[in-house]
Amino acid sequence: MASRAHDIGAAADFAPGLLRRVDVEGRALVVLCRGEEFVALRDLCPHQGAPLSAGELGGTPLPCQPGEPIQYGRIGEVLTCPWHGWEFDVGTGRALAHPQARVRVYPVRREDGRLWVELS
Repeated sequence: MASRAHDIGAAADFAPGLLRRVDVEGRALVVLCRGEEFVALRDLCPHQGAPLSAGELGGTPLPCQPGEPIQYGRIGEVLTCPWHGWEFDVGTGRALAHPQARVRVYPVRREDGRLWVELS
């Protein structure tokens, strides 16, 4: 099947760390900006169908001793489902606690200030 590129908007409209839903050919995608990198994932949690665009982009807690403040790693790399807290690596789409579950990740490129997502 051939890949098709779709213009999803101006890169400036995607603020770093924020989740934005876009619809392309009947597919809901959640798009996010991580520094200079843009990522698009299917906007559907494989667990029970929650919209991941309503979730949070964050990190994972690092090991600590009781009473110590919680610190986080992988900031900006983990998308958390709003319904049941499933966490997904935004680079691979894999669920952190359930590696057999995943969300489809679509390539995004920036060209002349616009973002293009590749669907296949």
